[in-house]
Amino acid sequence: MNPFYSVSNIGTLYVPTACRDAVFARGRVKLFAHQDLVHLGRISTHIERGGVAVVEGDWAQIMVVMDYIRRHKSAVTPAHAYKSGSRAKGNRHLRPGGSISRARLEEAYARFLCWADADGTLQLEPPPDLPYLLEFIGEPPGANEGHPFLVPVASVQRIQSALETAYPVNVLDASLVASENVLAPRSQETVECFQEALQGVVSTLFNRTGSPEPVTVADIGCGCGVLTLLARQELGADVTLSASDLLSEAAATTKLNIRRICPEDTDIQVMLPGDLFEAFPSHQAFDLILFNAPWVVARARNRSELGIHDEKQRTLERFFAQAPNFLKPEGTILLGYADASGPKAIENMERIIASAGFRVRDVFKRRVATRRSKRKWEWIRVYVLERDFPIAGPSSG
Repeated sequence: MNPFYSVSNIGTLYVPTACRDAVFARGRVKLFAHQDLVHLGRISTHIERGGVAVVEGDWAQIMVVMDYIRRHKSAVTPAHAYKSGSRAKGNRHLRPGGSISRARLEEAYARFLCWADADGTLQLEPPPDLPYLLEFIGEPPGANEGHPFLVPVASVQRIQSALETAYPVNVLDASLVASENVLAPRSQETVECFQEALQGVVSTLFNRTGSPEPVTVADIGCGCGVLTLLARQELGADVTLSASDLLSEAAATTKLNIRRICPEDTDIQVMLPGDLFEAFPSHQAFDLILFNAPWVVARARNRSELGIHDEKQRTLERFFAQAPNFLKPEGTILLGYADASGPKAIENMERIIASAGFRVRDVFKRRVATRRSKRKWEWIRVYVLERDFPIAGPSSG
């Protein structure tokens, strides 16, 4: 599908994946700008009939329109639910009493959009400061190919709301933000364990390189960037850092936190979004790899669970299938993992580590309280892993 669409009075726009079904349906895409925003009925009727409303202008008034859509079920009931001027009986999306299902509300919000220019500046008054906007809505950087792009109004609202909360990280003496779908750095214990592990390997890490070249470090699954920033703090300036994540919004969050905490640092590279080592050249190898692995052995139901859930520990298996190809012969891996899924998950993790040719040199751990009724405590661990020589050969993957 061609991801570009022409809208009158704007021109050619890039349509993000989340909007495409709505925009490329048969409904008309219409711009409602500035003074048009006071016509709540016109906008809601346009959406009701299957159209897409693109808005620009006063943000407060756009919120009024959004609230109108939420409150008026006629604005979110699809056109096919009306027959001969009356509502069709048995519409499964309408609950008793006329209230609407969440699915129908989300469907309406998918047809209520604003737009940003090619540089990502939203055409709102006042324009919000949202750098990396295209990435925050789940698109790879540059996907718009220099064109303006559409953004669901609901997405802007959720991103702004998420970024308003700052999470203090004690060992960094700073607070970080986490956008929608990105794991927030709530666990002080996890960061403390990684800090101890980094302090435990720092001397051997620098003595091992034996060359004037800087130590190279990769943070895989960087999330909000907390471990990237921790590595910079603990390992110092003579380290080249690379961070990667599957989610565009996580890579964007890491870039935003780097800009907030250490804006002058030019030796931290945030890679294009990709699964595990996908973003790195095949010849690249690191002295140290950080990986706070997803620790809940369950299927991820949405994007926000990808950083936590790992069905059948497949992500962990893929990491250790690929890691030997990106680690220098005497390199080290710091692996974060919790026993939230029980002893069998830990046993399988240890089997995966050994099968990949690694041994545990050290473990740093904390016991933390849980909110689960059947299990009051769990252990957070950071494993210091080194190759268990001799090695038959690097794994493929």
